[in-house]
Amino acid sequence: MFGFARRIRLWRAALSFPALLCAHQALGQPAFPPSEEKYTLGKLVDLAIQNTQLLSSLDARIEEKRLLAAQARVWQGSSLDFLAGRRREAALGGPRYELALAQPLPLLGKPGLRGGLLDLEAESWRVSRHASRLSITLNVAQLAYEYSADRRKAAFVENRQKRFDLIRTYLAGRAFPTPQRKAESRIVENRLKSLASDAIQSQAGFKASLEKLKAYVPLESGKYPDIEAPWFAGTRSLDEKEWLARALENNPDLRIQRLVVKSAGLERTLASREGLPDPSLVASYEEGRIAETEKNYGLGLSLALPSWNRNRSAIRSAEQRRLAEESLLGFTEQKLKAELLRALVEYEAARQIIVKYPQSLLAELEIQLEEAEEGFRKGQVDLLTFLELDGSAAETYVRVLDAQLGLAAKAAELLTAAGEVDSLARLGSF
Repeated sequence: MFGFARRIRLWRAALSFPALLCAHQALGQPAFPPSEEKYTLGKLVDLAIQNTQLLSSLDARIEEKRLLAAQARVWQGSSLDFLAGRRREAALGGPRYELALAQPLPLLGKPGLRGGLLDLEAESWRVSRHASRLSITLNVAQLAYEYSADRRKAAFVENRQKRFDLIRTYLAGRAFPTPQRKAESRIVENRLKSLASDAIQSQAGFKASLEKLKAYVPLESGKYPDIEAPWFAGTRSLDEKEWLARALENNPDLRIQRLVVKSAGLERTLASREGLPDPSLVASYEEGRIAETEKNYGLGLSLALPSWNRNRSAIRSAEQRRLAEESLLGFTEQKLKAELLRALVEYEAARQIIVKYPQSLLAELEIQLEEAEEGFRKGQVDLLTFLELDGSAAETYVRVLDAQLGLAAKAAELLTAAGEVDSLARLGSF
């Protein structure tokens, strides 16, 4: 009887924290094994650019408008008239032939105006292509940060689960459990249930972020690659005037709207000239024979009379469109200024949060939890204090990672507004 009780006590002692310490060493390991696939942000963006068909579609649009512009500038072809009949004079008659060649002369510049309108459309598509490439670049970068953060969150939740499993085993192995120990065990059990729910959500979020990334980058299914996303230090403040000037000059929406305004002006000019006919150069040859052959040659200009309306309504309509597009341009500029100033304020707030949550804090939190576990094992830290520290450490851990995501989002918004060409390099400087 006493031997059996002694064996029970020895078995319980084996389940104590010192014996479980070896198992706890695995807590420092990541929740997912290191992947052989490693990507930098630059590599991911290159793969996304190569994989997307959107840019190919926009390239075709640009070429379509360029070819149409070239065709619109081609002069209208010549016209050839041939007449044959008989010429009669008194009792005499004979054959008669007439040949006329007419070449319209676009002296009013209408083909050039039509080609210019199509050139502006092609330029608008070029700006759209630049904006699309910028959007793909920054979307991939943000998704890479989201994926990396979600992966670390999932690993942290898994480690918390392991930690509380060890505590539960330790409390269950204590001899003669008191009401206090029972309450502690129940607290741990409840916390484990919450962590199980958190683990499910974190795993789902981690995998979902990877699937969102696959919408741009052709990553292999079933694998979780390592992505090297530069850590934001938050040491760079932004100059309001500099960014406002860059945005007003390079913002894609503004550039497209300026092209629309210019196009509306050309349409107004073209409408005013549509009411005037183009002259034509005419060359003619006429031959008729009765008693003798008679030949007539001619060279001159043919000019149709302008219509009495002279396209006045179309001119007024084009003028109203020009005024409408100019007003829309002013509104777009005003809106951009307000949105940019708002984004700069939010960026500065995100930057200050980054400073308060540096990368080194993650390692500090791990050390704090290890020290608390050691104190709890030795009876120097009670369970409720340990639980409070664990909860605050988990909240801080998430805040550190969310701060990175927040700054990445604000930096991407500013780079988009400014139409930054080398956006990826600029993103790494924040």
